[in-house]
Parts: sequence; structure tokens; C-alpha cells
Amino acid sequence: MTDGDTTPAPAKKTPSTLDSISKLIQVVSVVIGVVLSVLSFNAARKTEAAAREKEAATRALEVQKYYDQSKGDAERRQAEAAKPFLELRQRLYLETVQAAGVLATPESRTEEELKKARTRFRELYVAELSMVEGVGVEKGMIELARAVDPVLSNLTADQRAAYTLSHALRDSLVKSWRLDEELVDNRGR
Repeated sequence: MTDGDTTPAPAKKTPSTLDSISKLIQVVSVVIGVVLSVLSFNAARKTEAAAREKEAATRALEVQKYYDQSKGDAERRQAEAAKPFLELRQRLYLETVQAAGVLATPESRTEEELKKARTRFRELYVAELSMVEGVGVEKGMIELARAVDPVLSNLTADQRAAYTLSHALRDSLVKSWRLDEELVDNRGR
């Protein structure tokens, strides 16, 4: 300042309280905006993730339903394929149990009934039943043959060949019809 100059020198301006508050409000509003944006983004991500999980669960249920339906269809086809085999087995089992019943109760039978039952039992044992019998029935037939017709325990060469052929035919039917080994009681052969 000079002598003749009467203008005061500019004073340092100090920020006013109002300026400080306005700057603070700006900073706080920016921070709140950022926080809200992050929260909104996370909420959107969680919503999308939940939607994807729900969609995945729905797809899993659809896949399971398709699998169950396919399995049911396969089981129905398997049962249909096994039907002729099982019907033949049932018929021969009935004939076998009838012949076995006669042979197991000889005291109340005539010689003709016993002869007829023994002949039928041998036919079933050596060939027909061997083509369809399950493992347990085969063991039962061997046991009954030893008890009521011990001659069958020592099959002739012709009888052995027929017995072997019947088993081979059974195995071929089971394989070609793709029958379940458990269904036909053929496991372990």
C-alpha cells in the first residue's frame, strides 16, 4: 500500500460456514449415490442368481420327470417282452406241480396215474421245464427227482443232451429278448 492510496488491501477470504456445509452435502450425496448404486447392483445380482437357481431346479425336475417316464416305458417294454416267456413258464410250472403232487402222494394213486405222472415229470425235468425254469426251481426239481425218481439223477447221454439244449435255449431266449436276469431268476448261471 502506498501513502496516497486509501484502498484497503484485499483480505484473505476464509471459507464461510455455508460453503463448507454445501461441499459436505455434495460429498455425502456422492457417497450415498455410490452406496445406493452398489446396493442396487448387489440386489439385482441376487435376484438374477435366485432366478437362475429356480430355473435350474425346474430343469432338474423336468429331467427327473423325463427319466422316470423313460424308465417306466422301458419297464413296460421289458414286461411286454417277457410276457410270452413268463406265460410259458407259468403253464409248465403248473404241469410240474401237478405231476409232483401225484408223485409225492403215491399211496392214494393208481399205477396208471403214477406212470403217467412219472413220464410227464421226466419230460418236464429233462427238456421242457429246463427251458424256462429259474435257479430255485431247478434246484427243487433236482431234489424232487432224487426223492421220487432216483433214476433221473443219472441222466443218459440223450437225456443230458436234451437237458443241456433246453438250458441253452432258455439262455438264448433271455438274451435275444433282452429279459432281465432277475425277472427270469436266471442270475448266477
